Amino acid sequence: MGKSTISKKKKTMFILLAAASILLIFVFVANAIYVKQNETLLYKIQQHLTYNSEDWANYENNQKILASNPPSESAITEVLAAPDKYDLYPVNLETVPEKFKKEEIEKIRKANFAALRAAKNGPDNEDAQTALVRFVGEQLTEAIIHQKLNIKVGTCYENPEKENNFQCVSCMILLYNRDKNKWVEAPNGDNFMRNAYDFAQGSEGGIWEARDLSMRIPFDNALFKKYSPIGIYK
Repeated sequence: MGKSTISKKKKTMFILLAAASILLIFVFVANAIYVKQNETLLYKIQQHLTYNSEDWANYENNQKILASNPPSESAITEVLAAPDKYDLYPVNLETVPEKFKKEEIEKIRKANFAALRAAKNGPDNEDAQTALVRFVGEQLTEAIIHQKLNIKVGTCYENPEKENNFQCVSCMILLYNRDKNKWVEAPNGDNFMRNAYDFAQGSEGGIWEARDLSMRIPFDNALFKKYSPIGIYK
């Protein structure tokens, strides 16, 4: 009787271990099989189990954006970036440590934001997202698809360094997470995006293309406040 009970327990344990092993193998294999560019079998299963109608609508919209025609080499002339381009990005003074705040204020003073002109025409959210997908590449594409993200663009400013392009503007952007209903600083902790970019059109009415920021612009508090939960961002 005792041996029979032990045998049944061992058999049950074996079945459970076997099932767990098969499940792990399935998860591993499903995550390695791509049923579509940037979409694994595992992701598609998760998508069908968790997506609601709004998520599907956003997904279909993103697919249309990602499938937009890539630019030709002659579609746009690259805007030259300033030598200190990595020191140009907008900073929220409220989050700057006191020991660096004086330095940041001085940079802002020298930038003379009062002379900036808000652009009458600039990329909308979809234009900016399409341009950044082409510019940043696969890493952003995967974040948009897998993490339910969208690009939101703020106030754009006329950029005189347009070279041979029809127009160039400089704008802050953010990543908006539809699940959390707020902006996120970095997809899964990987901060590969800048918070501002140049957007240029090679011709009137042409497609917008993104480039590294080439002039200093003010921090867009209104943009972040708009996409933050009430009371979180001031």
